[in-house]
Amino acid sequence: MKFVSHLHSALSNAGVNTFFDEANLDKGMQLQELMRAVEGSQIAIVVFSKSYTESTWCLDELEQIIKCNQTQGQSFLPVFYEIDPSDVRRLKGDFGKSLEEAAKRRYSGEQLEQAFARWSRALNKAAGISGYDSRNFR
Repeated sequence: MKFVSHLHSALSNAGVNTFFDEANLDKGMQLQELMRAVEGSQIAIVVFSKSYTESTWCLDELEQIIKCNQTQGQSFLPVFYEIDPSDVRRLKGDFGKSLEEAAKRRYSGEQLEQAFARWSRALNKAAGISGYDSRNFR
């Protein structure tokens, strides 16, 4: 995603120590390492796109970010990239369908229902936080 790459580059060039999933996951990072990195962060910027819910790693990470925001006061900034925040909040259209498909790929039965509910709550909470909607900026 071009937007995330540009954001990562701009923050890094400004001297901000960043953690960029795509780069770190390519190096073979494990989920537990990712969660520890989230817990140790002062701020989390999550970029929601139309394909965001295709990744169960992103969904697990979002759950952890929301938890850290609520329990540790970690700052959280959602960015809605070419997607309406209400689509994220209400799981509308392809965004919601992708969430269902991701949950089905990873879980079944009761675990499927629990994962879907957890991820839905996290997405709803995240979309309820005031952030940036790229459709309103050039």
